[in-house]
Amino acid sequence: MALTTDSREALVTAFTGQGLTVYTTVPAVPRPPAVVIVPDSPWITHERGGTLGYRVRWRVLIVISPRNNEAATLDVENALDLLLPLIPAGFSWDVVNPPQLNDVGAQGTVYTTEINVSVSMKE
Repeated sequence: MALTTDSREALVTAFTGQGLTVYTTVPAVPRPPAVVIVPDSPWITHERGGTLGYRVRWRVLIVISPRNNEAATLDVENALDLLLPLIPAGFSWDVVNPPQLNDVGAQGTVYTTEINVSVSMKE
């Protein structure tokens, strides 16, 4: 299995069963409350010479219903407090981006925030 797949599945496993739908790829329409695991930029950076080893970066996108700004803000804050301790050992997170409203087409708008995580993978 690809090292990127291993790292993505580790995040999915850690976040599953917490009351949030966990998407392993970007869905056409995310149904809040949800977590979507997407590649970050840069996605992969070289770390070692001679063997297959690199750092892979992911964005953990938290998707919340925007029923009203105050409730959505509390929901995002609660989701962060739930998910940050669940980030698997070996992964690190460096920033959490501010919440924002995102249009998902005819289905409306969702409230989102991102946790930037990374992990060193080697074969």
